Amino acid sequence: YIFWDSDNTLVDTHTLHWRKHCVILAEHGIILEDSDQNTIYHNNGAQNWEWLNRDRGLQLDCATYLDAIDNWYMTHLHEAEIRSGISQALNYFQEKNIPQSVVSNGRRRSVMAALDAKNLAHYFEFILCKEDYEGRKPDPAPYKTALERAQKIYPNLNPEDCLAIEDDPLGVTSAKHAGMKVIHRKLHQSDPAAKDCDISAFHPDDFLNALKSFMG
Repeated sequence: YIFWDSDNTLVDTHTLHWRKHCVILAEHGIILEDSDQNTIYHNNGAQNWEWLNRDRGLQLDCATYLDAIDNWYMTHLHEAEIRSGISQALNYFQEKNIPQSVVSNGRRRSVMAALDAKNLAHYFEFILCKEDYEGRKPDPAPYKTALERAQKIYPNLNPEDCLAIEDDPLGVTSAKHAGMKVIHRKLHQSDPAAKDCDISAFHPDDFLNALKSFMG
């Protein structure tokens, strides 16, 4: 069974997620610094609102802020691209009748917007988002929840039969602690390999070769 992360693993959305916060916050007199990118990257929208409200003086309520950043994001999703090698990988697994699903830390509205915009949702048996579990990566709860869901379809499925694909080291740790093998598809070539990954790759050829090696 193949479990995919969504943002920046399937679709390269990190620039849009950064820009949506920058643009909306600037309208309210709050200017983000480059040093804030790591916080924005690792948080989902609600967590970023909590941080901005607590530490940066954001006066908007959470629902209003999320609507504003989501509206901007969806208007600009045409600028995002499917990551190189992803279409080939999705089709490779589909042709081999290997089931695939998504396990994301993101909010469903945001995750589905990207997957639908790039016509990727049809590849997956199910798509789990932050609303579907209590824990958050690197907690193993997201992947344990996904495994339990998959086992309703495939009762004999074990964690060691599963491969997770993640761009974020926190996601790598989540899947590894759920007992799965993990490929770290680095977002940037200069990123170090995640400490809990089985293999790390950046270039699409290396990534596709890594996938095929796990399939034997």
